[in-house]
Amino acid sequence: MKIGLVISGGDVSGINNFLFQVSRMTESEIVIFDGGINGLIENRFKEISWRDLVDFSISPMPLISSGRKEDKCKKADYEKIAKNIRHRKIDALIMAGGDGSFQFLKTLSGYGISCYGIGMTIDNDITGNSYTIGFSTACEQVISEVGKLRNTGRGLPGRVFMIELLGGYCGELTLQAALKSNADIALIPESPWDIDILAEKIKSKIKLQNSVIILCSEGYTREYTPGFQGAIDTMIGKIEHKIGIRIRKTILGFGLRSGVPTGEEIIQGAILAEEVVRCINTGLTNKIIVINNNNKAIPIDLESSNKRLVNKDSNIYKLAKINNLI
Repeated sequence: MKIGLVISGGDVSGINNFLFQVSRMTESEIVIFDGGINGLIENRFKEISWRDLVDFSISPMPLISSGRKEDKCKKADYEKIAKNIRHRKIDALIMAGGDGSFQFLKTLSGYGISCYGIGMTIDNDITGNSYTIGFSTACEQVISEVGKLRNTGRGLPGRVFMIELLGGYCGELTLQAALKSNADIALIPESPWDIDILAEKIKSKIKLQNSVIILCSEGYTREYTPGFQGAIDTMIGKIEHKIGIRIRKTILGFGLRSGVPTGEEIIQGAILAEEVVRCINTGLTNKIIVINNNNKAIPIDLESSNKRLVNKDSNIYKLAKINNLI
């Protein structure tokens, strides 16, 4: 069996491991296409050796490059992709990415290609998923940064820090990273603060501890559009004069997509790979594999995918409420 894999959108840690797990569970030949959808059109393929899969399985150094296509695929593009895949004698194509990637797969499946989608985004904003590849490792980068700021806050008490995180319109990364790092406040689009209440909370906390650490989602303010960074500047301008303390800012941008994959990343990748392999072996085609709230990988139809926001009924959201993070 020969399996093709392509990734689309933002790069993440953990995709090497997923490749390794699929290969290990199927003993298949793995062919990757560099450059996302454009790589499929331009036939930018390469075969990956077992040695490389093993050696790079838990490395942050990517084995495969991603890409974004600025315009929508035309019929000629799909026909060329299908021809390239058949020419390489690829039995199944796996694409890791987000909602846009799955919409592409839905159309490609109509050209007779067996397609499978895997959630791969640090935003963790895909419907049906409680976990997407890259999410845990991104959270780990935030935990590390918060720990360093706690240290400098202890060295010079009285500081207020604000960290802006990626995440788009969904606050899941900021919410879970705040819980995991024991940050003090989370600013997420789904649960906006009254500015005066927020200022009072900061002032009361700084009387009790050496530092206050606020995590701010890039999509928290109204001016956000994809690619924009600077929500933190808007928020600092609104808060600083109310608390009378200069707020130190940090923007954690694209470095959140890198880092040595966490143990959770490895396990979740293996869970996803196992279900993909089961679907391929049983002839269940044209599916997205998601990890549900019971941490079980299940297949759903390609057309069932779209973006999601933080689930206010989730245990994570309720825990953040109990801890007064939001």
